[in-house]
Amino acid sequence: MVLLKQTCAALAVLSWGSASIAGSCLPPVPPWMPTNADEVQAYADLLKRDAEMYFIDVEQYFRCLDRQRREVFEQAREVSGDYARVLEFLDDMRK
Repeated sequence: MVLLKQTCAALAVLSWGSASIAGSCLPPVPPWMPTNADEVQAYADLLKRDAEMYFIDVEQYFRCLDRQRREVFEQAREVSGDYARVLEFLDDMRK
């Protein structure tokens, strides 16, 4: 019974960790793009810089999501194995 409680505690800790992993990639905020020709001309350099930075941020965001996907996938495999052991313990206790 003590082992079961320890296993449940470990699974709870792992689930808290996954929440922190999943929340660390933040999508970039799209830059403001004017529709008025005068504003486009007045802010052309700024608009170009903002758009280029946005696309750099988008690439970083996608790389972050890819990393998180791999991390969470691996974590899910580990938790699956842990859960299988919990189910085995429960089966053994019923016998």
